Amino acid sequence: MTEPSDPTGVPQQPAEQPAVQQPADQPLQQPIVQQPVEPQVQQQFDQQAQQQFAQPVQQPMAQQPVHHPVPMAPHPYSTQFGVAPVPMNNNLGWAIAGILVCWPFGIPALIKALQVNSLWYQGLPDQAQLSANEAKKWGKVAVIVGASLLGLYILALVAYFVIMIALFGFAATQVD
Repeated sequence: MTEPSDPTGVPQQPAEQPAVQQPADQPLQQPIVQQPVEPQVQQQFDQQAQQQFAQPVQQPMAQQPVHHPVPMAPHPYSTQFGVAPVPMNNNLGWAIAGILVCWPFGIPALIKALQVNSLWYQGLPDQAQLSANEAKKWGKVAVIVGASLLGLYILALVAYFVIMIALFGFAATQVD
C-alpha cells in the first residue's frame, strides 16, 4: 500500500491512527498523532538547517590558564559555621551628632557609617572596618568643629553684651 502524497513530494499521514490498548493499572494516555506539515514550513525548516550546518566550524582557541579565586582565611570576627557574625560598630552615633552640630562634616560621616553594614554583609570586613573608622573620624571632626564654632559664638555674644553694658552703663552713671 502506498502513502498518499501531495505535489511537493511530502508524504501524508493517514487521518486516523488505530486505538492503542492500555493496561488497566496504568492511567489512560492519548496516542501521539503526528499532524501533517505544510510544505512551505518544511521547506523553510530544511533551508535553515542547511544554512546552519553549512557554516564553517570555528577552531577553538588555545587553552589559557584558568585563574581560580584564592581562598580567604576566616576573618577574626566570624564565630561558627552557620551562625551569622554580628556586624561591627558603624559609629552612626558620631555621624548623627556631626549632622546636628556641623552638617558639612557630618554628611561624610553619615555616608561612611551607612556603608559599614552593607560592606560587612557582602563579606568585606576589612573595608567595612575602614568605613567605620572614617565615619568615626568625620563624626569627631564635625563635633569638634561644631562645638568650637558654638563656643566662639557664645563667647562673641558675651563679649557683645559686656561691651554694651560697659558703654551704656557708664553713660547712665555720668548723667546722674
